[in-house]
Amino acid sequence: MNKSNRTAMDSIRALALRDLEATSDEEIRAEIIEQGGDPDAAAQLIRARIDAVMAEAMRAQTAAAKKVMGAAAATTPKARPTIDRIKQLIQEAFRSDTGLAMAFREGTQQSDADLQSLYDDLVAMGKIKREDNGH
Repeated sequence: MNKSNRTAMDSIRALALRDLEATSDEEIRAEIIEQGGDPDAAAQLIRARIDAVMAEAMRAQTAAAKKVMGAAAATTPKARPTIDRIKQLIQEAFRSDTGLAMAFREGTQQSDADLQSLYDDLVAMGKIKREDNGH
């Protein structure tokens, strides 16, 4: 589609949306019935189509985010400070940013792997500056 066709289609869409916005719900129901349709079935069909479009958009957005995160993870060095330093940095991050929160899975202690993963997440979020040497 060339630019002039796209501009024409955008104008037609804008006119159709203005017409739809100016039409009352009762007028729309009456028009559907007049054409032999069922307003409730039409509403259900529209909801299903909107849900499908939203779901597809969310899948595409998630896929794009995963791609970006995967690329960032591949280029991010995995060297971390010592586990004691990680614990200290996490505590400092939670103390300095009251908006941070986390849930514990079971029990009250996190494993070293959980703490390392949390450290990586907080680094990725910019809440902790990465330390590669543990000092």
